[in-house]
Amino acid sequence: MGELLRELRGDCDTLGCWVGNLPRGCELCMEGAKSVIFVTGVCPERCWYCPLSRARKGRDVIYVNEVLARDIKDVVTEVAANLSRGAGITGGDPIARLDRTVEIIKALKDAFGRDFHIHLYTTGYLLTAERMAELVRAGLDEIRIHVTGEHSYRALAIAAGSGIDVGVENPAIPGTEKKLLDVIRRAAKTGAVFVNLNELEFSEGNEASLLLRGYRTEDGVAATGSRETALHVLAAVVKEGIDISVHYCPARYKDAVQYRRRLARRAIATRMPYEEIDDSLVKWAEISTDEGVSKRLIVSGLAFIRGDRVVTSCTLAKRLGLRHTLVKAYPLSPRKVIETREEQS
Repeated sequence: MGELLRELRGDCDTLGCWVGNLPRGCELCMEGAKSVIFVTGVCPERCWYCPLSRARKGRDVIYVNEVLARDIKDVVTEVAANLSRGAGITGGDPIARLDRTVEIIKALKDAFGRDFHIHLYTTGYLLTAERMAELVRAGLDEIRIHVTGEHSYRALAIAAGSGIDVGVENPAIPGTEKKLLDVIRRAAKTGAVFVNLNELEFSEGNEASLLLRGYRTEDGVAATGSRETALHVLAAVVKEGIDISVHYCPARYKDAVQYRRRLARRAIATRMPYEEIDDSLVKWAEISTDEGVSKRLIVSGLAFIRGDRVVTSCTLAKRLGLRHTLVKAYPLSPRKVIETREEQS
């Protein structure tokens, strides 16, 4: 295993590691340049390890990243606010709401151009040749099939003849090395060009189900043994010389890399004049309206009225020696405040 780890590209503990080439969707994801579009929580399957929250599972709602979207305009606006160069369309099963999914793909291509990369996740349960053709005509660039049964292989065969990039994406359930290797072998023969193995993740939506089946977690996120299962599969792929790219994606990657990088891009795109960027957060200073200098700052355009507070940059508040409240927030709309503290310069 040690020799394998030295041969793999990437970082198995944080970024993920792989043999072969990364899918284009994953490359953009690693840059934080992909928006996640949750088209619907409706799905014809009932996977026991599904990580969806109660707020999303089975509910016909749309989210872009963490933001609830009311319509297609909201979707395009949020993607623009994240400076995204691509989007991953997920659910539920996006094909359960095919018309909506096609409309979103077309809207994104119209707004951001042909080079805007779009990939889609499905188990293939509802995929037909006609539906696949409709997705491709709309502008889909890549499809990832979560193999749950024979219908998934039929969907793979349909997708493989569509002219777009086709792959498989499954969780690395501990102890399922033989099953995953079989999936990879069949995927390669069917025309898939990559397989993604995701570390099995504990979430609000699947925790009870995982615990009942005997799975445990040491860090509250990843299932114990999932990483080892994925790496054993990678080793077997290398040993057998299977002609397909295989990528292992750790559970912590979403928060440690993807989410933070996406937030950093959103902070750049949506920064207000009084905000400063602090890693993937934004921060500002709130000063009292009683401060004699506040009116002069407002008139000069260096401070702004926000509700019953006057806000300005932290740097300016410090330089002027103003008593102020430092506020840090996620750069969401509206801002999600995570820290406030009184400061005296």
